Amino acid sequence: MNDLLKHVLDTRLNRPMHRRRFIQGAAGLATLTVLGAGGSAFGEEKLGGPLNFFGYDGEQGANVAKDFLEKNDIQLNAAFAGAADETLTRFKTGGRGSMDIMTMNKDFQRSVIDAKVELFQPLDLARIPNAAGLFAGFKDANWLVRDGKTYGVPMIWGDEPCIWNPTKWQGVPDRYTDFADPKYKGEIVLLDDPFGNIWLFAKSVGVKDPSRLTKAELDKAVAAMMTIKPNVAAIGASLGDMADIMIRGDASMGLGGWAYQTIIAKQKGVTLVVGSPAVDDRFFWSDAYAIAIDAPNLANAYGLINFITSPEANATLATELGSGCTVEKAYDLLSDDMKKLYDYSHVRAPGAGILGAQTVVPKQEPEGDIVGAQAWVEAWQAFKVA
Repeated sequence: MNDLLKHVLDTRLNRPMHRRRFIQGAAGLATLTVLGAGGSAFGEEKLGGPLNFFGYDGEQGANVAKDFLEKNDIQLNAAFAGAADETLTRFKTGGRGSMDIMTMNKDFQRSVIDAKVELFQPLDLARIPNAAGLFAGFKDANWLVRDGKTYGVPMIWGDEPCIWNPTKWQGVPDRYTDFADPKYKGEIVLLDDPFGNIWLFAKSVGVKDPSRLTKAELDKAVAAMMTIKPNVAAIGASLGDMADIMIRGDASMGLGGWAYQTIIAKQKGVTLVVGSPAVDDRFFWSDAYAIAIDAPNLANAYGLINFITSPEANATLATELGSGCTVEKAYDLLSDDMKKLYDYSHVRAPGAGILGAQTVVPKQEPEGDIVGAQAWVEAWQAFKVA
């Protein structure tokens, strides 16, 4: 995979890493630790020694689980992925037998499980009793369960709506293609993300499955994006950059944004609101813990996953990462502002509603007349320089 593709995959698939850095940097929020939560993961199973994590920065839960790790004498060794496929690459190039816990974007994990590629081991949920407290939508997540076996435990989720300044706009149009209206000239900010933007506009022009595009459908989606290009004031390098642009007033309408940006803006004395086009709506994401095949520190892996899925720890992690919680009782522990960020009716429904039905990230390789991720990357680069 070339460097360009690795960069853009980082933008979409590693989104929680950018969220955490933004929260602790620009927002300046203190990290949180859940106290008084020692003990073993399952029965009298003995914990202690190393625990090797590979995944998205922040999702190892080092701050949240600090007391748990210390009480159980667990040494957390964390290495971070810049893109979802790096985990599989690490596993295949000497990592097997040394990797314990991994975190995964739902679309990538779905593709690995469906392809029956060796990476994850099926989980013994008896060793993760706190997983019984997951929202209904995560208990039978179709991207994690195959043939009655579960391969991951979701820890955070979210969506990517429009964010705007209510002093400038009363709402958003019905479709993303409607942002071509000249009244938006110089007001729109996008994220530097080929997959999210192309997906949204492919949906807006009527493609049935916007994650699987033919060359003609990709061209149609990009042509629709080009109609809004005269109205784009900036393309943010990250979600944090995108938020700063709106907080400064250099743009007033963000497409494919992040609900937590409204809280960050509020802390800086700026009001932003969130919503989505009535017809086109928005897309969703979720990340989960998984355990590698041949994990050498299995008890510690199960112990940490069980700890993070306790209501207190899950609420704290969701708050730290500006995301939705996955444990039902964790919701009651969130602040009012955090509760308002996401529509929990989706994850309360069996199958997680649209969260389970959607796939956003395209396949990395072409399949027949369906183009692969590289074609999306090249199309996005062409859009930016046009």
